Amino acid sequence: MNAIIKCVVLGAMIMSSKAAWATPVPLPFTYPYETLQKGEGEDEMYGDMTPLRVDGVTTVNGANQPATTGPRLWEPAYVLQNELEYGVTDRVELAWYQVFEANPQDGGGNAMTFDGFKYRARIRLAEAGQWPVDVALYFELETLHDEMSLEEKVILAKRFGAFHWMANLWVEEEMNRPWDDSQRNADFVINPTMGTTYEVAPWFQPGIEDWARGTFGGSRPTSIAQQNAQVHNFVGPTVHFDWGKFWFSVGAYVNCNDVNKPDLGAIYGPVWIRTLLGIQL
Repeated sequence: MNAIIKCVVLGAMIMSSKAAWATPVPLPFTYPYETLQKGEGEDEMYGDMTPLRVDGVTTVNGANQPATTGPRLWEPAYVLQNELEYGVTDRVELAWYQVFEANPQDGGGNAMTFDGFKYRARIRLAEAGQWPVDVALYFELETLHDEMSLEEKVILAKRFGAFHWMANLWVEEEMNRPWDDSQRNADFVINPTMGTTYEVAPWFQPGIEDWARGTFGGSRPTSIAQQNAQVHNFVGPTVHFDWGKFWFSVGAYVNCNDVNKPDLGAIYGPVWIRTLLGIQL
């Protein structure tokens, strides 16, 4: 009898902790509709990786220079973000990011740099299930080292039994080199995402996700700059693990535009991987 009572109490504790857990992100690129409850906090850590190409180097008179012959090297590019979230009300959530980049360099290796800050708000327009499709709004200000931008999303979600469909209608207005008169230019970016997960168990949800990014406007003086600005589409499987106090999501996406070796200076490799770890504060 004591064992049964302990099991019931433990189950109640687990269920109560799950009820307070508000915003796991089952699809790494698609923000969910849910927001944190009032007074709750969460730390989310993003890690992005895409393999790119760089020149090898030769040593001439003791100095490294880009190689003129020989094979090019693979070197991953990374973006690391740390996001702190706080529930102002049960429907309004604020967050603050730190952003770091590690860009590949000739000869292999990379240089980690601090890129800047982001500030954002997510607002639910109704309670889940009240509308035919759950809707939330998202607004973000980016203050990066060479860019300022505004980002807007309409977040859509719908549950069909164990299936959970989510989509983000996502645009950005960027100002590059805003303080440099000779290099300042404006871009308009589209970055729509969509995907579906299936709840095999509350702690395990596989899925599939598609995301795209393209840049319009501004100056594109080189062919590789024009290539980078084109709309690139990625699709791939995702897996989400939810353990209540913390959760983990990962997605591996194929570049539908080009699965071959990228050119020098390309910013999208043949695959893109994102990991995301969330911890309740």
